[in-house]
Amino acid sequence: LRPDLKRMEVMYKARNVDDYVELVNQALFEIEDLILCAEDEGEADAEFSAVMPDLRVIETGLKALHAEILGGDYVIGRGEDLPFMPVVQKVRKSLPIVVLIDAVNNAHKKGFARD
Repeated sequence: LRPDLKRMEVMYKARNVDDYVELVNQALFEIEDLILCAEDEGEADAEFSAVMPDLRVIETGLKALHAEILGGDYVIGRGEDLPFMPVVQKVRKSLPIVVLIDAVNNAHKKGFARD
């Protein structure tokens, strides 16, 4: 990994529920921003237009995760990827926030970070 990506990975580690909710909120904000940008670009940017349905799937998945956490039934460290990760893998190269989404998924899968 490039040094800047390594630094972002450290920055995105969830050590408790509050950190994790913050990561999910940040990912939601960023994906919604990407969708707005893609809508603004419209047909002018074919790459954005092509991934728009995938961005919506990721947004829906993040919203569902957020609701589950706030609902109190969420269990972290389930040992499995988030349901929308196959879509993330599909658009990985076009997704500027992939490190952030990977961090959300990592905590979901492995639990809170311990140093």
